[in-house]
Amino acid sequence: MNPYELINSEWEGEPTLVLVDHAAQATAEIIPAVGLHLFRFDVRNESYIAKPDSLSELRVKSSRYGVPILFPPGRVKQAAFTFEGREYRLPLNREPDHAHGELRERPWKVVASGADAAGGAYVSAEFNIAEHPEVLAYYPHAASFRFTYRLKDGTLSLTGEIANLSGEAMPLSLGFHPYFAFADGEASRVRVMIPAAAEWPLTEGGFAAAGPSPSPLVAALKEGTVVTSLPGYPGGSQLLSMEPGDQTCELHYEARGTKLVFHMGDKFPIHVLFTAPWTNAVSLEPYTSIMNVFNEAYPTEQSGALALQAGDTFRFNWDFHIEKL
Repeated sequence: MNPYELINSEWEGEPTLVLVDHAAQATAEIIPAVGLHLFRFDVRNESYIAKPDSLSELRVKSSRYGVPILFPPGRVKQAAFTFEGREYRLPLNREPDHAHGELRERPWKVVASGADAAGGAYVSAEFNIAEHPEVLAYYPHAASFRFTYRLKDGTLSLTGEIANLSGEAMPLSLGFHPYFAFADGEASRVRVMIPAAAEWPLTEGGFAAAGPSPSPLVAALKEGTVVTSLPGYPGGSQLLSMEPGDQTCELHYEARGTKLVFHMGDKFPIHVLFTAPWTNAVSLEPYTSIMNVFNEAYPTEQSGALALQAGDTFRFNWDFHIEKL
């Protein structure tokens, strides 16, 4: 018997895809029309992803809920940067800067979906910049994004490929902004564990003020610290460099007796830790680089600045699942 199911559903009239793992009692829901947004992940009747009250709210605030795809992540100062001698001018979507890119809000095209015992429940979708002239106008590269969400054995994974189909190198800075939810009054019993190596000091505007170094927060995160003790809670944001290699973060939900295990792979050396002031959630955000990276002068091995050469493909994988404490 196939324990997996793919359900075609809708949210306020917009088609969604629901991935179901009956054996694990896990459900994930994705809306391709709004940035291939994962906006629900429930396990055994507990919600682990923060969902907005309405689809209209997600459309206008797509970086504030679910798991937004960020390209680029964070803010780009003055919405402009230079890469290999070419100036890029991005939309002013958070004046005077650009924030989080537009892939999080634009429609993605579903190219495959299904559910079977061998592969679990899955959906694959593409976004090709060459098919969006308004994006191509400020990011002049025929880049193709193909991402696959899969729910199998209780684990929700995202695998992705970004192919540079243009004839020249392109700047690449990618991130994700998962909002891991907790209930009213639960924050003091949610513990965050991150294998960070160093913390970046930030300017008042949130940009890197100097290179990373060890800090008391880094030491606390390795041991585990509750959400309410994080700096600036709620609303605080910290920029971290991770230990090299495969990285795994954890959120311990002590009141539920569960932990969320977030395996981020080895392609995201930068991590942003953020507590949302508008919803009950903490974000553990894997980034390929610091934000505003192509305007910064830090060494590449620190900043994570990437150039994807013509014809090359960037590949990544991350996943999370729920275990008992």
